[in-house]
Amino acid sequence: MSACGNCGWPDDEPSEVISRHRTSEGVLSYVRCVCGRIELRMTPYGSASPIAAVTPAD
Repeated sequence: MSACGNCGWPDDEPSEVISRHRTSEGVLSYVRCVCGRIELRMTPYGSASPIAAVTPAD
């Protein structure tokens, strides 16, 4: 299991899902951690967990 790089909160327990968008490859989710960090996660269709997660530059 991975955790937030800022506060250590588990990535599988996001504080808030800001939005979700279906794409041709899967679902792109914007999530906010309890510390306020925003992350983008790509979950391909047929998969239960994200394959990629990035934090946008400030």
